[in-house]
Amino acid sequence: MDYGRIAMAMIGGINFPKKSISAISRGKYYSTPSDGTNNDLTYQSKHEVLGDCFGLQLLYGNFYQDDRTTDLSPFELNVSVFVNGVNYPMFFDNGNVKKRFALGTMGLTDVLPLSLKRGDMIYVRTHVVQNAGEKHPRGLLLFSSPNNEGYTLGDTTETPTAVTPVPGTLYGLTPLALYATPSPSAGKFRTVGICGSSSSTGTGRSNTVLEGHPQGDIGFIQIGAMRAGWGYVTTGMNGQKASDFAEPVKRRSRLQMMKDCDLVIVQYSSNDLSDNTMTFEKLRDNLLKIHQGFWDMGIPTAQVTVNPRTNSTDNWTTLENQSPINANFAAGPESVRGRYNAWVMNNTDGIKGIDANIGWESSPNSGKWGVVPQKTTDDGIHPNTYGHDNAAANAVRDYLLNF
Repeated sequence: MDYGRIAMAMIGGINFPKKSISAISRGKYYSTPSDGTNNDLTYQSKHEVLGDCFGLQLLYGNFYQDDRTTDLSPFELNVSVFVNGVNYPMFFDNGNVKKRFALGTMGLTDVLPLSLKRGDMIYVRTHVVQNAGEKHPRGLLLFSSPNNEGYTLGDTTETPTAVTPVPGTLYGLTPLALYATPSPSAGKFRTVGICGSSSSTGTGRSNTVLEGHPQGDIGFIQIGAMRAGWGYVTTGMNGQKASDFAEPVKRRSRLQMMKDCDLVIVQYSSNDLSDNTMTFEKLRDNLLKIHQGFWDMGIPTAQVTVNPRTNSTDNWTTLENQSPINANFAAGPESVRGRYNAWVMNNTDGIKGIDANIGWESSPNSGKWGVVPQKTTDDGIHPNTYGHDNAAANAVRDYLLNF
C-alpha cells in the first residue's frame, strides 16, 4: 500500500504562498482540550523570528493529538500580532476579521505584508469565543515570566500597546505554525519538521531560557535546528508510537504542517520498545512506512537513535544502580535497541541516522544513561536539561549544517 499517496490525498484545502515556510519559533501541535471554564479569552504567546523573512501567516486548527476532536466544540477566532511596538490585526479568508473553526478543520490567516528580521519577537494574541462549557484545543505552555505570556479575559487583540496577561503558567490555543517567505538576506534558510513522541517536544528539559530564546517547548532537535540557523515545525505528541503515526488517518494535520519542510527528523522508537512484545522487525517496518510517506511527498528524512530507558535506585546518579526497563533495552548490540540503533546508523533501507546517544548513553551499547560530567536524565525515560542542551543538540546541529 502506498502510504505516501494516501496521506497526500487526505491533505486538502489550504494553499500556502510559494516558498512560505516555518521561519518563526514555538509553533506547537495541540495536545489536550481546554477545561471549558473560560469561553471568551485572549491567549498571548511569544515567538522568535529565526531568519529574515516577509509576509507572516498563522496556522490554526480544531483538533488535538492524532486528529481527534473528542470533547471539542466549534469556536470563533480573531487574531492580532504585536511586533516592535505596533499591533497588527490579522485577517482570514480575504479580509474577514473573524473565522469559525468547525471540528477537525485547519485555517490560515491572510498574509500580513510585514518585513521581519532575525531576532524580532512576535506576540500573537489569539482571541477565542465559545458557548459556556465548550472546549477548544491547547498545546503551547505559556509563561507569564519571563515571556509575558498567558491569557486575559475578553478581547485584547485591538489593544494598541503591550498587554500584561494574568500571572501564571497554562497551556494555550496558539498557532500550530508561523509561516513566512525567507528574504534574500536570510541566505539559504531552511526548515526541519520534527516528528516524534515526548522527547521530540522537549519533555524532560526544565523550562529555562537558553541562549536568549523564549522560554519553553524546546528540546534537543529544536535547539540543534536553531544553532544551525534553521527554522522548525514541532509536531511531536506525548505518548505516541511509530505504530500510531504509521497510520495515515492519525497524521493528516501534521503532514499538512510539514509539507513544505526541507527535511523531516523522525524520533519515534522509545515508546514502541517500552512494549516488551515489540520486535525490531515490527519497529523497522512501521518506521519505513513513516519515512516512505515523507519520501513520496518529496521530503528527505533522518532518523534519531533511541536513548536508554532504565530504572534507578539512586535517581540516575550512578551507572551501577541502573537497570533496563525490559529486555528490549538491554545492553549490547544484540538487544532490540542495539539492533535498531545499528540499523539507523548503518544507513540501511535508505535511512539516514543522527546519533543523539553521544549525549545520553554512558558508552556505546551500555544501555545506561550517562552520569559524567552530569547525569543526563531525571526520570530514565527522557533526557534532562543537560541531556537536551549539549551533545545531542549539537549532533542535530552538525547534521543540519552538513545537509
